[in-house]
Amino acid sequence: MASAFTTSACAGLARQIDALVAEFPATAAEVSVPDLLDDIGMLNHHLNHIAERMRQSFAEPDKVGLAERTVFAGVAEAAERIASAQRHLTSALAHVTSGFRKELMLHTHPHLVNDPALARTIAVEKYAEAAERLRKATRWLDSTARVGQRPSTAPPRVRASQAVSAVPARRPRPVSTMHFL
Repeated sequence: MASAFTTSACAGLARQIDALVAEFPATAAEVSVPDLLDDIGMLNHHLNHIAERMRQSFAEPDKVGLAERTVFAGVAEAAERIASAQRHLTSALAHVTSGFRKELMLHTHPHLVNDPALARTIAVEKYAEAAERLRKATRWLDSTARVGQRPSTAPPRVRASQAVSAVPARRPRPVSTMHFL
């Protein structure tokens, strides 16, 4: 079974995410609901793509080798960061579409309840936080792609003579009578 996440697939996904981040708004005036929805949808698309490829690969888990599992671990770390970025953009969408949570702001700052400029400022900050998480995701994907380029190392050979190991056996740890809550 061929790996669902090849070196080029990881690098390609990293490039797509970098291109998305490059289009994120830099100022509050550039924030718009349709763009936020598109960005959230694109991140959702990437997460679904990752999940589908992993599902294909793990249809027969016994056939997934150690090298592939190492790549999948890196891709899973990237997916976690993509999901985190998506949560930040969803939060930005909530701020832009409904402003501040009225029940929290009504008593303390009633003049800010329906301030669209302030909501867009918060949204652009959320975009910046999402961009940072996506940059971390691309670093995971890039490092995973580099790992995939290395030739796989063969497992250590078992020596012909089963001599006594030079490494002493572990002693059992003493049982503590103290219990922590």
